[in-house]
Amino acid sequence: MPLVQLAAEERTLEGSYIGTCVHARDVARYIALYRAGRLPVNRLMSDKLKLDDINAGFDRLREGKTVRQLVEF
Repeated sequence: MPLVQLAAEERTLEGSYIGTCVHARDVARYIALYRAGRLPVNRLMSDKLKLDDINAGFDRLREGKTVRQLVEF
């Protein structure tokens, strides 16, 4: 975004990490949607890994080989 546009049009730039989730409210809702078959988590998941393999999982993310991974405890 051009800086002139940011200032002249009084735009704002906002970052987020994992969206704007309010955990106390949203996690229960996501679980309910998943159980009802309305949130296709399995289709969104790229890979599963054991906790001991977490470093390899981060390597795969950095290399662009995976997008979403499930860590199994």
